[in-house]
Parts: sequence; C-alpha cells; structure tokens
Amino acid sequence: TSSTSATSSTRTSSTRTASTTSTSTYTGTTLVTETMTTTPMMFKLSGVCKYKDFLNGLTFREEGTTASGARYFKALEADQYLYHDVDCDGGSNGIKRWIIDSDMPDPSVTEDLDRDNKCNYHARLDTPNITDLPSAGVWQMWCGLNWVDTVLYLDTNGDWANMDGQYESNVLELEGQFAQHNCPQQESLNHLQFELQGNTKGGFPWYKAKAAEQYIYFDMSCSGEAGTPARWVIDEDAPNVNLTEDLDEDRNCSYHAHVETTDGKAPPKGAIWRVQCNSSLTDMWLALFRLPVTTTVAPTT
Repeated sequence: TSSTSATSSTRTSSTRTASTTSTSTYTGTTLVTETMTTTPMMFKLSGVCKYKDFLNGLTFREEGTTASGARYFKALEADQYLYHDVDCDGGSNGIKRWIIDSDMPDPSVTEDLDRDNKCNYHARLDTPNITDLPSAGVWQMWCGLNWVDTVLYLDTNGDWANMDGQYESNVLELEGQFAQHNCPQQESLNHLQFELQGNTKGGFPWYKAKAAEQYIYFDMSCSGEAGTPARWVIDEDAPNVNLTEDLDEDRNCSYHAHVETTDGKAPPKGAIWRVQCNSSLTDMWLALFRLPVTTTVAPTT
C-alpha cells in the first residue's frame, strides 16, 4: 500500500521465502524492517506395514505449498513425498486426500499432482482438510496384496526435530474423531490448542487451552482414593497444581476423557482414550501434536 501527504510518505513491501517474511516500511526518511521467521515443518514417519518398511523412519521436511494452498513435503533421505491432492487421477470427481508417494508432486496444479492420470501411491488419508495433517491417523496403505487400515505417526517430538532450528514448541493441538463416533458434545475439543502452563506438585506438566477453559493434566488418583489408576485427563475444571491427587477436587473421576498410564512426563502423542459420549465411555483415538515454532525478529531501524 502507499499513501502520500505534505509531510511524510509511507511505502510497504513484503517478500516471502519458504521460511521468512520481511516487511519494510518507510515513514518519512526512516526505514523500519520487521522480519518473521517460520521454520519449515518437519516430522518422522513411522507405523508403516512391513511391505512398505523402506518408508519407516524417514524424516519429511516442508518444501512449500501447492496451487491449492496445501503444504507439501519431501523426505530428507529419499525421493518420497507427502502432499494433498484434490483428485488423484485428474478426473474432477475424485476424493480429496493426503498422499504418500514416490513421485514428485507438481505444486502448480491442484489435481493429479504426480501427473500419472491414476491413483497410484503408497498410502492415502481421505480428507478435504488441507490445513491439518494429523500426527496420528488411520491411513489406507498398500501392503502388497490389498489396502490395509494402518495407523501412521508423523512425529515432531524427536531429537532430530532440532535440525535447521526446528525446535519443539510448548503448544499441543488436539485431534479426535468425535463426529465419526457420534460424540457431538465433545466436538468443541477438536483442534483446541493447549499451551504448557508449568508443572503440578507431582512434577508433571499441565496445559490450558488458548481459546477455552479446558485443561490437560496428569492425576495420580482422580478420585483421591488408593487403588485408582493414574491417568492423563482432559477436563473443563482447572487443576489445583498444589495437589498430586484429585486435582479438580471433585472427589470423583468426572471429566471429558482419560487415558490410563503411569507415564506422566507428557501426554501421549497418539493413544486410545476413554471419552465421555452420550452418557457412556467410548474408546476413541486422540492425537496431540506439537505445533511448529514461529519466531519473530525484533524490528530494526
């Protein structure tokens, strides 16, 4: 944008690379530059079937965006790719999906990105969502004889994530298949971002949602009674961080969801949780993934 007056002029220009956005503003004769650096998203793939074992452990790095606006990724160790395709055979009537493929995608098109006029790839995850790539989800993978439902993990938590300045953040985003399990009362939890608040008295981390009064914490005994298994809890009641048991102080195990475990170091990246749905507990896969880190460089004059 530009504007002029008798006393000053302002001109703003922006440039963007795969990782940096810089904005320079002239006010009179003063140049102010503000730079925001966003490190590329990276993750390690695991959980693949034996037939596709060569994919196991590959580290994928964000390469850019396609014509649809979706990010696409390439493995650091091999010519393997992950991308979103509106229609994998270009027939304009297909199913939108994430794809893992040995063919390089053409980022300038929205359909049939590998330009083979057919749906030929390692694995797919059917979804129109180009923004959220689940850290743990059920993919359809070709395992030699047929397509097999396979839980694949896109892990951003390992030490390898420190490459090129990609460090773990303290924000977890929740993903769950609440609609598929006919659990509308918990749908509002989907895609909430939970930020680390600190540790409880037991030394365990606890999190609060940025946009809602919802919490994730570790409770040694949600009822306060001996013999109640330890667990991670998703709850609308804030935990009393000065306690080690019954952190919501209700003397009852009442909350949205829980997963029993003795590991209180961090909530599981992907696991079967017991979720309160329609007055009963439903076993449901929930995933928590760490958001990529964004850093802002202070303006310079």
